[in-house]
This record gives sequence, structure tokens and C-alpha cells, in this order.
Amino acid sequence: MDFIKFLKGKEPKRALVFGMGGGGDIVATIPTASFLKEFGYETFHGSIVWDRYVIDPKPGPRAVEELESCKIVNETIAIAYPETTVNGIELTVSKAAKHFGEVVCLDITKGPKKLANGLKDFMEKESVSVLISIDSGGDVLAYGFESGLRSPLADSISLAAISEIEDSIVGVFGFGSDGELRIEELLERIAFQMKVGGFLGCVSMGEEDFKQMKTLTEDVTTEASLIPLKAFEGNLGLEKIRFGRTVPVSPLSILTFYFRSSKLYESNVLAKSIIKTENIEDARRILNSLGIFTEMDFEFLIERKEIRWE
Repeated sequence: MDFIKFLKGKEPKRALVFGMGGGGDIVATIPTASFLKEFGYETFHGSIVWDRYVIDPKPGPRAVEELESCKIVNETIAIAYPETTVNGIELTVSKAAKHFGEVVCLDITKGPKKLANGLKDFMEKESVSVLISIDSGGDVLAYGFESGLRSPLADSISLAAISEIEDSIVGVFGFGSDGELRIEELLERIAFQMKVGGFLGCVSMGEEDFKQMKTLTEDVTTEASLIPLKAFEGNLGLEKIRFGRTVPVSPLSILTFYFRSSKLYESNVLAKSIIKTENIEDARRILNSLGIFTEMDFEFLIERKEIRWE
């Protein structure tokens, strides 16, 4: 497998694995971190700082300077601890830090270029040789026109940022578990990456991963990362999640598919369209101009009480 060859060839054996699409994606970093451990890697768990409205009522992600009781590494990277808050709000990164000890926080509010520079700085300071971003469900594979697409903004910024970092990888965990892309859309995107040389392989979660994820989800709110747990228990079929979306539960749910970020970026119109933006508002406006409604737009509607959170 190309992914194994890649891992064996990297030194030093230190990695950052982060959730790229929202706070709950940090649960999906566990199987990859466990796999890396088998090759002698010490792994930092990380996440962008963007929680659901029911946790953090401010629309959009948080900047690192908004975090309290944390360690600021640079303009876009901070270290969160169990006591880290924002205006007294306990965020997902804080809850996850109770399990991991600390969590690397990524600030996507300042644009892809600054985030990329922040990641490079962190990797240099901590001697990190492997960078892997994890998306639960697979909407990072979206082209933008998919009818079920609901949260393209965070993934676009994260993908654009890591595409600036050589040899970075994107992992898709929980095949279709967010209910955004249809099964045939996901299969087509994976097949296309195989065609262009972007596919690196896939890895299954194991019993120990299941236990760790089960424990973490007692504190961390997530839907997409819960589906693989049901699949690992042997469930097969369809599940209803928020807003009536239907998601598949199958053996595919427990796999993480790995891709070269550079190849994924080449085929991702959304990430390419916002690569030069310097703040998240500009990125949102560009996606809006392409006819795309983002997760941040949705949160603004909730804030203005034009739509109910359910």
C-alpha cells in the first residue's frame, strides 16, 4: 500500500492528525493515530475550532486569539487544554483535551495561506514530518454542485491550506456518514483519485479504536463519527440524522480512505476558488457567488432566528 510506504519513509516519526471539517471530526482522528502508532509515530491530535450552534452560538469558527487558557503557538495555531474556553464556553477541543491531554487548534478565520504558514511553523518547531487532515463523511470530495452539500466552507479552507504543504494527506473516514454526498458521488470521486494517482490506500478501525472513540463521544458531540461505531458493531442499513438526512451504515463506514492533498486540491473547484482569500468572510462570499450556501450562512440564519436548529 502506498500509504504504508509513505509512512515508512518519513522521519522523524511525529505526526499531526487533525479534524478538518468541524469540532466533531476530531473523533475520526483516532483510527489514523492508532495506525501511525504501529509504525512508531507519536501523534498530535488536532482540530479546527468550529462547533455546532448548540455548543457555541457565535456563527463561524473561532480565532486562536479568542481562546482562553491556551498556549498560542503562532498566528493560526494554539494548544488547547481541558480548561480552555471561549467566553466561558467549553468547546469540543477542550472536551477532547480531557482525553488526549492537549489538542492542536487550527484557526481557519485568516485564510488558507496564513493557516499553511502556521502549520509549517508548528511542524518545524515540533519536528512533525507527517500532516494528515481527516474529514468525517466525505464532503471534502465535493465539487460544489451536489444537492446534499451542507458544509463546504471549512473543508475548502482546510484543503486549500494543506495543499500548500508538501506530502500532506487527506483522510476520509465514515463513508457517507454526514449524509452530504450520495454513495455514487463518493464512489465516483474515489475512482477519479485512483485514476489521477491521488489515492494512497485505506485502513480499517479496530477494537481499540472503537473503545477510544466510544469513550470520546461521551463528551464530544458528533453524528458523522458515530455512524462508524454502529457499523463496527455489525449494523447494516440506513440511519436518519439531523434534518432528515439518510446515511449508510456498512463495513465501508469503518474505513479511512487516504488521498494526496495536492491531487485532491487539483480537482476541487471550491478550494481553488478561495485559496487567495485572507479571511473567512471573503471565502464565504466567493462560495456564495458560486451559488453555494455554506454552514456559516446557516448559522447566521439561526442567529437571526430565521430558521430553527433541530
